[in-house]
Amino acid sequence: MLRHECRSKVLAKLTNARCEIEDALNLSTPVARYDPVLMTDSTRNHLSAIIDELNRVLRHIEASQ
Repeated sequence: MLRHECRSKVLAKLTNARCEIEDALNLSTPVARYDPVLMTDSTRNHLSAIIDELNRVLRHIEASQ
């Protein structure tokens, strides 16, 4: 596999992972006052930190052409 093709696939996988985590966070946000809490605030914060780290990794890979 060519280096560029492999790099593109890695970027796509990491981007999809970030999007899946973002979707999970959005789905777990209670809309109404009586909706059940699916994740604690600390878990939500941890997932947000993972999203931030994935963004940093993606920027690093994109910059290292």
